[in-house]
Amino acid sequence: MGPVVIGVYGGLDLHGLPQNITWTRIGATAASGQNTIVLSEPVDWLVGDEIIVTTTDTHIEHTERHTIASITSNGMTITTVAALAYTHIVLNQVLNNGQVVHIAGAVGLLTHNVRVISRNPASNLFGFRILVTDYAISTWDPVAAQYLYIYYKGYARISNTQFIGYGQYVITNNDDLREGIHLDNLGDWNASRPTYVDSCSFDGGYFSA
Repeated sequence: MGPVVIGVYGGLDLHGLPQNITWTRIGATAASGQNTIVLSEPVDWLVGDEIIVTTTDTHIEHTERHTIASITSNGMTITTVAALAYTHIVLNQVLNNGQVVHIAGAVGLLTHNVRVISRNPASNLFGFRILVTDYAISTWDPVAAQYLYIYYKGYARISNTQFIGYGQYVITNNDDLREGIHLDNLGDWNASRPTYVDSCSFDGGYFSA
């Protein structure tokens, strides 16, 4: 498994407070210097939550992180503590068939009340990881006077969780790339033991999953 790992050979449940949505699109162009962001659909996020606003130009560093200062009662307009540093453009393109295509940056919720955090400095590129896999053992049964083969498959159900400082920069020669979440040899979907990652945020890491 290696160091700084949550090894899941049984079951793992991590569930934060559910949100109606965890990311949406910008509804109208948000210019640099302004503190308001109009959304394309209502959200139930809270004052103090941190959000990410993705770039709409060719510079990835123009993606911005902000804290919510207030939000309108209809959940459609966010006011940020600090002003936007860059303009985030929204285009509505009308196609020949009359369909309108909404082209816009995303606004995503980073904050969740359940968090998995690595305390290693981000510059180390060596955060935590969650490994979900299977295992098999042979155990001696004195009654049957024989070895019994036992196979067990792990599972993880994760929702509305914030992962901070995940992934490990380690050069390997196999399929394990030291991701923040590594699902290994779990086989087909099993309704009785489902594995899923839903509505989570991956915040400040190396390699998510």
